[in-house]
Amino acid sequence: MARRDDLHALVASGDLDLPPLGGGATAERWAALAAIARRDVSLGRLAEAHAGACQILAEAGRSAPPGQTLGVWASEHPAHVVRAERTGHGLRLTGSKGFCTGAGIVDAALVTVPASDGPLLLLVDLADLGEDQVSLDDWRTPALADTRTATVTFDGLVVGEDAVLGGPGWYLDRPGFWLGAVGPAACWAGAAQGLVDHAADHLGDDPHRLAHLGALTAASWDLDAILSAAGDAADRGGHDVDGARRLALTVRHLVDDRCEDVQRRFERALGPRALAGDAAVAERHAALTLYRRQCHAEADLEALGRIARARPAS
Repeated sequence: MARRDDLHALVASGDLDLPPLGGGATAERWAALAAIARRDVSLGRLAEAHAGACQILAEAGRSAPPGQTLGVWASEHPAHVVRAERTGHGLRLTGSKGFCTGAGIVDAALVTVPASDGPLLLLVDLADLGEDQVSLDDWRTPALADTRTATVTFDGLVVGEDAVLGGPGWYLDRPGFWLGAVGPAACWAGAAQGLVDHAADHLGDDPHRLAHLGALTAASWDLDAILSAAGDAADRGGHDVDGARRLALTVRHLVDDRCEDVQRRFERALGPRALAGDAAVAERHAALTLYRRQCHAEADLEALGRIARARPAS
């Protein structure tokens, strides 16, 4: 499987041994993720999840399994619920979970499981996951299809008590949860910058198209500047959960907005030919449109507004 090989190659090369969040080089971490997505959006999405899982493990005082690739399967849906039952041999998992990116690609995943006093986060080895437990039927778009984002049924999987990371609610109650949420935005930025690269290579001397290229170039610089400023803010430290959430929601909104502008100008500059006749461009454009919707638009802005009203910026 090509994507499995690509992700393993990234891990083996050390390219995903990224600086920790808030450790003094956070901007470099996000720039590295953007650079991967600039080359390949799907690989960027898989790489971001692996890097995020490694960061979470480190915050839990654990090391990533050597040589393994990781995912984070934390989407919640009322129709797909994983449950954990304690037995004499550990935790027996039942039920299913949707939006499991990298199913059949990654070796292990961090999986959220509801509990009465808050969700648990489990490190689950996927070696015993059967092909019949992975369904791609719910993913109807070709965009990001090769990330194998699936509905996974966990019936029959058993993990040890040492698979639990932190305690109930720990996964969501960390500033790192929100700082980690900037990672996908870095990939959106890189995906958009890949469109800018294509435009720079394929526009002639038409003055209107060149004007769009000028704006696209400025937008690419702006995306770099947003991530750099966000990294500096993360490295200054002192973030409680609300402070980290404020930073993440701000950055995700700004990056989403600039990416939308890049896509709009790209379409106007190049017309339909690239989107209809160039498979790589069409895939990148569609992947970015879909990937950006991890930003919850006005819902996130409302949350940001409530934080800002309660805690005006200094």
